Amino acid sequence: MLNGDLSIESTRKNEGKGESKPITTFTQYQEMVERTNERPSRAVSLMGLVGEVGDLHSMMKKLLLQKDNPLFRTELREEFGDLMWYLTSLASLYEISLQEIAQANAEKAESLYTKGGVNIFDVTFPKDERLPRRFTVNFYEKPLERSIYVKVSVNDVVIGDALTDNSHEDDGYRFHDVFHLAYAAVLGWSPVCRALLKCKRKSNPKIDEVEDGARAAIIEEAVSILVFHQGEERNWYVDRSSIDIGLLKTIRRMVAGLEVRACTAKQWQEAIRQGYSAFYELKANGGGDIVVDLDRQRLTYKTPSNGIKGKKHDRARPE
Repeated sequence: MLNGDLSIESTRKNEGKGESKPITTFTQYQEMVERTNERPSRAVSLMGLVGEVGDLHSMMKKLLLQKDNPLFRTELREEFGDLMWYLTSLASLYEISLQEIAQANAEKAESLYTKGGVNIFDVTFPKDERLPRRFTVNFYEKPLERSIYVKVSVNDVVIGDALTDNSHEDDGYRFHDVFHLAYAAVLGWSPVCRALLKCKRKSNPKIDEVEDGARAAIIEEAVSILVFHQGEERNWYVDRSSIDIGLLKTIRRMVAGLEVRACTAKQWQEAIRQGYSAFYELKANGGGDIVVDLDRQRLTYKTPSNGIKGKKHDRARPE
């Protein structure tokens, strides 16, 4: 009789509910969460979320100790579901849709972790306003009475001003234009190189002002000095892993308003790696030639023809 009564009671509770419909979209799931959230509260949702993370942690710890648990997948699915419910309830209370969250996160993941392709930001502009697809830049080092300066030339024509380190120590920053060449090669972007090579996109005044103007060039210089000042503590970026996601996110925030925002974090990582590999060679050899190839997204160092060798570094040589 008792079992019969329980069955009747159970039937009564389920009367009018019908079977739950399959969830096929983020919107449907979010609507279900909002419908079943009996006490909407940001604090309750947040504390529930934190509590479920703790439960998940305990479950994973138990798995490590017990190893065999035939119910693990079922229990894990339930924990993920509870986490998702509280996370969704919190998003709803802040009026953020799951679809919006998923789309933004997907775009972020794509921009951070995909390799990306060749970027050509000036393809629609006249030829004299495009970055050359392949060119060679010579760095010539000459000692002065109290310092060393570097002249940069293309086809034996000096571009820009002679540079020193502007530092109390010989840190090689006089060769820092190679970083801009790396951005041009790998990213297809460098307002500084456009100014040096006289290929600013003046036929479009807005592009000339915003993308090729002083502010964009200052941002590019700021990125270069940011990366340079962290070079020593990151072993001068010999290992690709030293160019971590935190640094790359900072750089991407700095350039968010410019066309280069289309480039992925991995492209920035590669630009930094190639730039510092070439920088090492220039400083070690007292100059040399840098071949910039935008189609291959490659920066290649060639030993100076005069064969003069500079002071070697104490760090490992980059590959």
